[in-house]
Amino acid sequence: MGESKWLRNVRVENAYLAREGFTYGSKTKTVDIEIKNGKISDIMDHQKSNLDGNNDIDGNNYLILPTLREMHCHLDKSKLGVPWEPITPANNIVERFTSEIKELDNLSLSLKDRAKNLIETEISNGVTFFRSHIDVHPAVGQCYLEGVLETLEDYQGKLDYELVAFPQHGLLRSNAYDDVKKALESGVQLIGGVDPSSLDGDLERSLSQTFELAVQFNVPIDIHVHDRNEHGTETVKKLIEYTKQSNWQGKVAISHAFGLNDFVGEEREMVFSELAEQGISVISSVPINGRIPPLEELRVAGVNINLGCDNVYDSWSPFGTGDILGKLNRYAEIHRLTTQEALTNSLALITGKPLNIEKEKTWIEKDMDASFILVDSSSTAEFVARQNPVKFSFYKGTVVHSL
Repeated sequence: MGESKWLRNVRVENAYLAREGFTYGSKTKTVDIEIKNGKISDIMDHQKSNLDGNNDIDGNNYLILPTLREMHCHLDKSKLGVPWEPITPANNIVERFTSEIKELDNLSLSLKDRAKNLIETEISNGVTFFRSHIDVHPAVGQCYLEGVLETLEDYQGKLDYELVAFPQHGLLRSNAYDDVKKALESGVQLIGGVDPSSLDGDLERSLSQTFELAVQFNVPIDIHVHDRNEHGTETVKKLIEYTKQSNWQGKVAISHAFGLNDFVGEEREMVFSELAEQGISVISSVPINGRIPPLEELRVAGVNINLGCDNVYDSWSPFGTGDILGKLNRYAEIHRLTTQEALTNSLALITGKPLNIEKEKTWIEKDMDASFILVDSSSTAEFVARQNPVKFSFYKGTVVHSL
């Protein structure tokens, strides 16, 4: 059995503070947390006399929150660490992904070094879980995947991850079926795809092959759908249909999903309800180009929403900071989530763990993984609105970042 240690003097929210119907803050209690074998083994009220153990960590009365999740990134594509260049012109997605390979191959830093720079950036912002799409198709084979896996070997005991076998150039268009299958055979955890209607040109055949591989290898699906209008709406409806046929409920995610804007009236209500019923998630990078899907409307309808940074200085965009909290902050501002309760509840979009503090409980419990962050904030709402820096980040009891 491993040796235990104590994280002392941290605050956890357990109620809202209200006066005359207005919620003006959150109530917290100060606790000490015992960590053993990467798990929370005990939680007790804090006493100052406790701060004397040789194996203790002083939490400085910081607020403790769940660890953050990056649900959409591309560890094989970032240019972090190379000299600045603006993105090269491209008239469409095909021109962009065609020129991307040469651009990445000619960079002065290896894929491994660039991926490491992105991982370190996100860890410093409180992330200890990554879902990353990795290109696998005939133009690159398995080499990007192999480079990312080599990089991740250096982070054992520091983070969790899921990799998505991603046919960037189109599953059908680039004849990527065999490459995607090979990646899944090697243990990649999800299958991806991109615009099966407009890019592959055969929505039925593309989704049929995607679900065929998903069922064969028993993996979830996370598919990029940028398409608008009929391309986008038909793709969503077919994804719902295939999810039902394959009994793949709770195992399908649509990244971007801009076409959800194009449903109207009763069909809009019906489709959003079906997405919720089938457990089909929507993952957004919260773009500010006007194409953001109706995320709050979807969330109210019961659809599971997650956020990801996506592009962080790559061939597709010169922007992106690798700060998932910044994405949530943007989400909250766009959707006018200004109340204490709304800001608090929004944190689940980047943690996957509702806080439920209105129930007079704390989110932290015994036997949970000791993976969490400490922040110098009075409340979750302040953390989201003011983007306070992460002071400590723990992964299964190990400090992986500190300021």
